[in-house]
Amino acid sequence: MTAHPVLLDLDRALAGGAAPEVWIRFPRLLGDVVMTMPLLNTLQIHWNAVAAARGQQLRWIAVGHTAGAALLSEADPAFIAEAILEGGGAAKPDPWALLRRWRKRRPAAFINLSQSARLPLAAWLSGVPIRAGIADNHLRLLYHHSIRYRDLQLHIAARFEPLLTALTGDDRSLWLPLGPALLGGRKGPDKLRAAGWDGRDYATLAFGTRGYGKRWFPERHTWPGLMRLLLDRGVRPVLLGGPDEVPLGAELAALVPGALNLTGLTSLPEACAIQAAAWGNVAIDTGLAHLAAATGRPTVTIFGPSPELWANPIGPRAMTVRGPAVDCDPSVRADFPTYGSAAHRLVPSRVMQVLELLTKES
Repeated sequence: MTAHPVLLDLDRALAGGAAPEVWIRFPRLLGDVVMTMPLLNTLQIHWNAVAAARGQQLRWIAVGHTAGAALLSEADPAFIAEAILEGGGAAKPDPWALLRRWRKRRPAAFINLSQSARLPLAAWLSGVPIRAGIADNHLRLLYHHSIRYRDLQLHIAARFEPLLTALTGDDRSLWLPLGPALLGGRKGPDKLRAAGWDGRDYATLAFGTRGYGKRWFPERHTWPGLMRLLLDRGVRPVLLGGPDEVPLGAELAALVPGALNLTGLTSLPEACAIQAAAWGNVAIDTGLAHLAAATGRPTVTIFGPSPELWANPIGPRAMTVRGPAVDCDPSVRADFPTYGSAAHRLVPSRVMQVLELLTKES
């Protein structure tokens, strides 16, 4: 069977003295980074085999904005050998620093999974043998292989599949289970124990996001209601979130004695490690929802205005829920901005029922 042309190109690049490195520029948002993992998994299966046949091991190097680089910063070196936070002006990538590095040690490949133009330019100027990526920003001339990405009526993960086919000949992305074995974050359970966890079942709740309209209003009713249902079942609620959510996390935890609050206290790998060992996970449409679903643990994502068709979290035990399109319960008031979302019509008992169903799946 004839090898795929790009696999032959990779073999020739390695034989010609290119460094056994694949550089990937990841998207800006955490959820989008997680949705590139099936592509990365399948690509690594094919490309690592080419390098192994030559007696080499590829180093996969991630370049990203705060979320992408942070997620991969503690990863197993065989998965991601190095994670570089963009360090140019206004946290943009510095193409000239990479240009200097790549001219001294030219990598075998550069793949751009974002719409940034800076690093593709540096890769082109450096003569990187295999260059591929998103070409919506008039970048096609910088690549050997390119795809459209923006404004497609497809799930975000599916938009990358043509690139996978171009680079491997494989048209099927394989889900990659995330967790401490790949991402590190092993201090996460220690932080959970320090917060008062005694080893019993727990469920993580990711309640916050900068996308204000995605939230589950009224938050001082919905989240405490769900936490009380979890406690009644013997499951400890654990609040997770970033620095921006610290005040609300403290307020929600104070409303429900017995809840554990780790808001703002974990790195992304640590949060993932906690989610990966949870009885279940509940989140609004945010990056931590995608991370929870990718662990393979039961995960319910509460959707507001975002279309599930394009952005539902990926995982074998993940489900999205949203409220009905019209008011069905006269007791549910909406005397607050809803931002076009129906999430406020979703009651805590419904979320709890769906989560319990998912926990029963083997």
